[in-house]
Amino acid sequence: MFFNSLQFLLFFPVVLLLYYVIPQKWKNLWLLIASYYFYGCWNPKYCILLLLCTSIAYFAAQLIARCKSRERERVNSRAVFLFSLILLLGILCVFKYTGFVMNNLTKLIHWFAPLFEIKTIGLALPVGISFFIFQAVGYIVDVYNGKLEAEKSFIDFALFVSFFPQLLSGPIGRADKLLPQYKAIKKFSFDNLEKGILLFIWGSFLKLVISDRAAILVNTVYGNFENFTGLQIVFATIVYGFQIYADFWGYSCMAMGSAEMLGIRLQRNFDAPYMSSSIKEFWQRWHISLSFWLRDYVYIPLGGSHCSKLRKNVNIMLVFLVSGIWHGSKWSFVAWGLLHGFYQVMGDILKPVWRSIGRFLDVDTDTDVFKACRILITFALADFAWLFFRADGLMNALRMCKRILLELHPLSLYGKIFYSLGLAEHDFKLLMLSSVFLIFVDYLIYKGHDLRAWFMRQNDLFKVVAVPAAILFIVLVGEWGSAYNAESFIYFQF
Repeated sequence: MFFNSLQFLLFFPVVLLLYYVIPQKWKNLWLLIASYYFYGCWNPKYCILLLLCTSIAYFAAQLIARCKSRERERVNSRAVFLFSLILLLGILCVFKYTGFVMNNLTKLIHWFAPLFEIKTIGLALPVGISFFIFQAVGYIVDVYNGKLEAEKSFIDFALFVSFFPQLLSGPIGRADKLLPQYKAIKKFSFDNLEKGILLFIWGSFLKLVISDRAAILVNTVYGNFENFTGLQIVFATIVYGFQIYADFWGYSCMAMGSAEMLGIRLQRNFDAPYMSSSIKEFWQRWHISLSFWLRDYVYIPLGGSHCSKLRKNVNIMLVFLVSGIWHGSKWSFVAWGLLHGFYQVMGDILKPVWRSIGRFLDVDTDTDVFKACRILITFALADFAWLFFRADGLMNALRMCKRILLELHPLSLYGKIFYSLGLAEHDFKLLMLSSVFLIFVDYLIYKGHDLRAWFMRQNDLFKVVAVPAAILFIVLVGEWGSAYNAESFIYFQF
């Protein structure tokens, strides 16, 4: 079941209506049942895995809390803690990386024994497994470190792990922020309903109008890059930067909107990331829930920045290595993660050099032109890394880089050649206009404007006209035709 499907548009109103009709003591159970039904629509067997991971985290936290309350058993709490992490992360690794390891092992053995055959094992990747396991692991770590008390209600905790708006692609929630909300008394609020609908509409626009349309162009070029020039590959990569942003931010907005209609506020996952003036700032604005999860549960335990400069740089590289591996079992994802780590390490090393050059040239770093240049450079670096993220394997990514360097052909994007990249002229122009509108909205957000609050302050007549008009626009120009694929939320694969 997808947010942008007819099935969800029938499912969610029923969930919402019954949620506010039934007594308070049954609300969380109802949401839990709805969440498992939502997840079971993919594959009912996945519900068993979800329940298993939930049970491991719940009972591990109970045992840790019990052991830590008794002085003699604190050693046992560490054993339970480590064992539960091994179980959860082991489940993730088995499903996500077994095929990757076996394929690479087979290739390695073939180097030495070409005739030796190994039967590879392929496991179907349960959708959303990376997200709900990271959420469960974060909870166990917080309980072990004493930052959080173990949750006594299994229903409330199971809802925390499986809450359907965030189950498939996050945001990765924190127990200290979400569990109190599940326990709070819920009353119907027109304000929450209106705010949630606005977020859902914006997410639908990002997904159906921008991302799904951009996907047609990107798939055309990346799927047959040998027939396109280096400049056309560069352009497709820029478009992919907007595709993945609109896709993932669109999903996050739909998730936040659905949750807000139910009276639950999820963590904001994006904050105008393409307005960042450094890669470090980019990761403070992009996929915020994952960035902060990696900071709190990987970077800081490794020593963070409270160590030597060399160790700090090693920690950064390790964190982004984990980020790359988390995103997928391909060497191209590893390269993408390490490239972002390299950006940050080099940015830190070269910072004094750039400052010295700036002072020598008497450059005013507070001007809008200087800031715009930094934003463009940051976007170029992030977008180059997206090439590795999107390419079908590391070797294809390197071949595309070679084509960009050796076969750029500066005139290959002149005139109507733009319309030979998979999109008809009217679709291409609509994509460009929509992307410009997205940049404009991001700029307003970057400047601190709360657009949703502005909309809420307008009179009822404006709202009554604007909301149906926005829905009609999305229905009319959204990608619903033969090229449309409701399953194409990019982050579902992680």
